[in-house]
Amino acid sequence: MIMETVGAIQETYDIWSWLLPLISGAIGALIGTYGGSYFLHWKQEKKIKNVRSMAVKALDIFKEYAQHKKSYADSANEFNTKLNVSEKRAVVVALHKIGIPFEISTKDDFDIKNLRLKDIIIDRDEIDAMIQQIEKGNCDNLFFIDIESYFTSNLRLNAVRNVGKKYVEEVQSKSRVEKDAPNTIVSQPDWHKVFSPGELQIIFVLRIQLANTAYFLPDGNADPVKMKTLIREIEIGLWDNYLFWEYESYQNIRAQHNLANIIQNAVMGQQMMNIGTQMNNEKGSSDNSSTNN
Repeated sequence: MIMETVGAIQETYDIWSWLLPLISGAIGALIGTYGGSYFLHWKQEKKIKNVRSMAVKALDIFKEYAQHKKSYADSANEFNTKLNVSEKRAVVVALHKIGIPFEISTKDDFDIKNLRLKDIIIDRDEIDAMIQQIEKGNCDNLFFIDIESYFTSNLRLNAVRNVGKKYVEEVQSKSRVEKDAPNTIVSQPDWHKVFSPGELQIIFVLRIQLANTAYFLPDGNADPVKMKTLIREIEIGLWDNYLFWEYESYQNIRAQHNLANIIQNAVMGQQMMNIGTQMNNEKGSSDNSSTNN
């Protein structure tokens, strides 16, 4: 009896000797997996909250200026001072995508230490809406996008559009429609001097397309509302086809179009002459038949 009891104890011991390590390993793996996941999630959440606070910090600067009816350009110095380079790299692209009008010069090198903002009056309600979007996490995927690549990838596109805007501001808005010749638009004699040779190549086709009296008021002056709308259209790319159209190619297409019209008119004229000749011949034949009868 004693021997049987000892054997049962020994058997139970043998079972636990290999079962306990398995249970311990499973528990350890579960704790490690869950604990590791929880730690990574906690770390990522902390990182995101820190970045959100950076974005809100920047927006609070604009909000302060909005209370005094100031522009984004007025706030540029404080923005560049209060946000260090690391903070800018984390949040600037996100801020731009939700509506903060950063302005990147096409002539100067990109300088993250001295970012420029457009001379637009800050709307406090818009800033409040942006802060809500940031705090809700709707912009988390926009953080940490490379700022240099984001702003310089479309450098040529922005440069060309800026030339178009420059033409509207410096030439179109300062032109007039002649009273004695209501279909004639007159620009300043030396308007071309404000553009470089390369810029002139960009605006030649645009200038032709904008030669429209619809952009002017009855008194002959340019309509400021339409000029503002025109600049906005250029900014969003509605005039890109004309800005990127080489003048020589445009002239060739116009020449081909004019030649096609001339040929078409000549053919139609010849057809009309042929029809007229045929009708005259038929009329003559009919008259001869009547005379013979």
